[in-house]
Amino acid sequence: MASTLVNLGLAAVFSSLVQAVPTKPCTRGPPFDHQGCFVSNVNGQKILSAASYADDDMTVGACATFCAGKNSKYFGIEYGRECYCGDSLPAAPAVAASECSFSCPGGGIQTCGAGDRMDLYRNNRYVAPTPATLDVPYLGCFVDSGERVLPHNLLGADDMTAEKCAAHCSGFSYFGVEFGRECFCGDVAPTHQAPESECSFPCAGNPSQVCGAGERINVWGPSPSSSSTTSSTIPSATPVAPGNVGPYEYKGCYTDRGDNHSLTGRVEYLPDMTHEKCAAFCDRYSYPFFGVEYGSQCFCGIRIEDIAELRPIEECAMTCGGDHSQKCGDADRLSVFGKPEGSSNPVNPPTAGLYSYKSCWTDKVDQRSLTESDYRSPDMTVESCAAFCGEQSYEYFGVEYADECYCGNDLGGSAAPEGDCTQLCAGNPTQWCGGPDRLNIYT
Repeated sequence: MASTLVNLGLAAVFSSLVQAVPTKPCTRGPPFDHQGCFVSNVNGQKILSAASYADDDMTVGACATFCAGKNSKYFGIEYGRECYCGDSLPAAPAVAASECSFSCPGGGIQTCGAGDRMDLYRNNRYVAPTPATLDVPYLGCFVDSGERVLPHNLLGADDMTAEKCAAHCSGFSYFGVEFGRECFCGDVAPTHQAPESECSFPCAGNPSQVCGAGERINVWGPSPSSSSTTSSTIPSATPVAPGNVGPYEYKGCYTDRGDNHSLTGRVEYLPDMTHEKCAAFCDRYSYPFFGVEYGSQCFCGIRIEDIAELRPIEECAMTCGGDHSQKCGDADRLSVFGKPEGSSNPVNPPTAGLYSYKSCWTDKVDQRSLTESDYRSPDMTVESCAAFCGEQSYEYFGVEYADECYCGNDLGGSAAPEGDCTQLCAGNPTQWCGGPDRLNIYT
């Protein structure tokens, strides 16, 4: 009897150990197929960006269900708890499966990516969206680059459908949907038609409908030959500069690029973004500038970078997801606000304790440049990290991502441009504390 109980106990322990060790994801069979482990950020952008959510009980099945509900062709899981959806296989580097090593908190035998690593899957039940059938004729897929082909009453919404856009543009002859969540109105039919296959983004509010793509717009309205020669254009009101948001003043509409942002600090994405929410986020980390873009994106910075170009306020015309009376930039356009004192000038202290500053340095979640000891703190400063590592007599220390401290006697990685270290220390905004995958190293 005792032997049986011991065996049962050992079996239970063995079973729990097996469940605790993450294994490779399910690789075949409906309703999805595993595509591999991929780097999750390319040029500062997520490789899947159509929709996302996070859950402390994440499983592969839960993410699959969420993205299937968005009719996304692909889905991926990162950092154990983050789920992302998208409609095209990203041009991102594939890496060894072992680099996707985080177990899914809701299912112990599955892996759910890692830091900057995404387990990527294809939805085998994906059905390509099609243009909605409405009471007005569908004209086709058109090129929309440079000057907008339908220039009036831009609306961005996370519940966009062709019907919603039609209602929004009721005073205009033509309307069109673009990039999954954008609606445009106008009275002149576009002329530069594109292949239907180039309009491929599902509508955010109805994934069975197609809503254009990047620089591609699905358009409805009377055929140009039958439309009236008289224009019924509703004049647009002259844009008014936004008012102050707490201590921040409106600075203007600026260009922005995904591979070289105009504000290079922290970033936040919220479907219900407002000026106030972005201001609060950036002010929390003591950034003197914030900018809102594309209806739902918030960027912080210590200055407006030189690459940014001031543009007419009309080019920042997308409504904020959380307040349609506010404008939150546009595609590649940033509505920027700043504190009256303007740019701050953080520094890398030349010395901290017995250490001297070395350089901005590369780091990777799966291959740390300093591996001996680390900690995180919402009050991180260069001095506190120096004290922590100095007490243990480590040769090097580094600060990263505003609130992380790493120590070690051997330094991996390599020197990086100083401009890559753009995060302010959480406990002292006058100091630099690395950035994403970047350390400020002291020796």
